[in-house]
Amino acid sequence: MSEASFDYAAQMDYFGLSPAPASFARMALMSKVSLNTEDAPAALLGSTVAAYDEALSEQDREAFDDTILYAEIRADKLFNRETQRRQWYGEYSRALTNCGWPTVNDPYKEYISQELDFTMDEAALQIIALVAGADKLKILPLISSAFNSLEKNEGAIKLVELKSKKNRAANFQIVPCISLGGRPTMIACAMQMESRDILTKVLFFKFRREDIKLYSAATRRTLNRRAYNVVKHIVQAEVDRSRLEYFKTPL
Repeated sequence: MSEASFDYAAQMDYFGLSPAPASFARMALMSKVSLNTEDAPAALLGSTVAAYDEALSEQDREAFDDTILYAEIRADKLFNRETQRRQWYGEYSRALTNCGWPTVNDPYKEYISQELDFTMDEAALQIIALVAGADKLKILPLISSAFNSLEKNEGAIKLVELKSKKNRAANFQIVPCISLGGRPTMIACAMQMESRDILTKVLFFKFRREDIKLYSAATRRTLNRRAYNVVKHIVQAEVDRSRLEYFKTPL
């Protein structure tokens, strides 16, 4: 798959910046780290289950964490997760792109399980495997480990439910990030579900195929560090302002 080029003009427009990226990049270099970067291999970022490659640098993990949280904050401010599902994901995707994580392809479609009964974590692994391709041997163990850690952490599971679930709908993300050729690369997998009944649980709960509709979008994104540095100070400031609501919990 060819690497996505970055549209700096679109980024300037998205963030309302004047076209002087060099000056913003210099300002960004003076910014303080906005999140503690624990060495844990997985974390809960808002409603995102994140998994990390140990080869990622502290700076790259920081960029990943802040961007994932910022995208969720931005989408939540503009759209309702339960009633504006497609618009929410569209804004989430635009935020990731304009924070320096471009993508070549960003499909959004209904997921049809081959099994009559399945759990959301099982579905996520299948979806990510298709996008990861040959890299799935490196990525899937990271996600499996993250799910195992989450399943043992009752407090973190409650946070996922609180953030992602409303009435008959749920909206959450599963995102591994690895180092490929020295550059951080994520498989951004968003999952949105509608249920016939009021939802009591989401992850690790076994659903019958006919009882829910599941929509997903999964795409590969590689960090353009120069583009991220242009808006790093904006992203970190917004994440810091919203830190109590959009938490980071090591798993």
